[in-house]
Amino acid sequence: MPNSACPLYCDLSAFTCETDSEWPARKIWQEVRDVVATTPGTIDTVLMLILDVKTRWSSTHQMLRRALQFRLPIFNYVAKNSELREHELTADEWDALEMVTGWLKAFRSATTQMSATKQPMLSTTHAIFRGLQQHLKKIIKELPADADPALIEGLVNAHRKLSDYYTKFDQSRYCTWAARCSGPRISYESLREDYTDDPDLLEHLEISKLDLHSHFELHYAPAVPNIPSSSLAPPPVGSPQKVDFTSRYNKRASASTSDELAEYFRITSVPEPFDRVDPLQWWHSRRRQFPNLYRLVRNILCIPGSAVAVERIFSGGRDTIGLRRASLKAETIQTLMFVKARLRLTRKAIIDLVGDGDDSN
Repeated sequence: MPNSACPLYCDLSAFTCETDSEWPARKIWQEVRDVVATTPGTIDTVLMLILDVKTRWSSTHQMLRRALQFRLPIFNYVAKNSELREHELTADEWDALEMVTGWLKAFRSATTQMSATKQPMLSTTHAIFRGLQQHLKKIIKELPADADPALIEGLVNAHRKLSDYYTKFDQSRYCTWAARCSGPRISYESLREDYTDDPDLLEHLEISKLDLHSHFELHYAPAVPNIPSSSLAPPPVGSPQKVDFTSRYNKRASASTSDELAEYFRITSVPEPFDRVDPLQWWHSRRRQFPNLYRLVRNILCIPGSAVAVERIFSGGRDTIGLRRASLKAETIQTLMFVKARLRLTRKAIIDLVGDGDDSN
């Protein structure tokens, strides 16, 4: 959160803790909720406030959003509690919190999208992270001239921190390769246009392209077959020598196979809508066109974009390895986790096919 919002954040946190833990304060808050709920023209239901937790993603945004939603009940509550008068927020402070909440919404949205486990691809994380950078840059440009300098400083520091994290992508060649091998949704030309204002990123993009070509040629390109010496021997005496009229087609096929990477860059030069292209389906339908490059892409696209899926598996492991099953062997645990995942997928497939079996209708 920007530095200028820290005092406001502390006041709101103190107020939230007061209503969440102290029983007399909690009772007063419930009375205020009941009054507001029965007042015509106000919100129907006043919920309990949300307390920010450092170990919970986006909890700051949730706390501020709930407070803004119930701004009137909070005002009435503070009016009845003299101990909280020092934490009472002014109209300008509420406006500042509303602005900060809008900024944090972008971070929450990015976190939610990058935490998806259906297709947690590295290329998607790369694109979302870059988009979050550009979103913050746009917010900074659109700030009014009379904006609080501390708010501006906080946004600039947040953008700079994202840039520092983004440079860590450059430390691994697979991040850029994943973006380039995600099919036509991220083209090489799009990346060049995106990096126009950053010479370092442009240079890294060119180096990554050369490294990708060298890696492909070294590990995935087909080897040139060795022609046995017997095939070069002169034909037997009296045997007519055959003329190979179809050799030109064989050469053309061989040249196309060795130039798969260049052909891929050519057909993906025009990007397609990001959300409409599924990289897995795109590559599977073209596995015969790019048989060797397809093997490389499979090894790149399997890299998860975040550790969320892995962490969820570890969390689920606690249900498998209970106190009474602490002596399970590693092979047994692995088998149980695979069986559990397969059962979950099978159940989902059955529900999608025949429904959830709800006979209430």
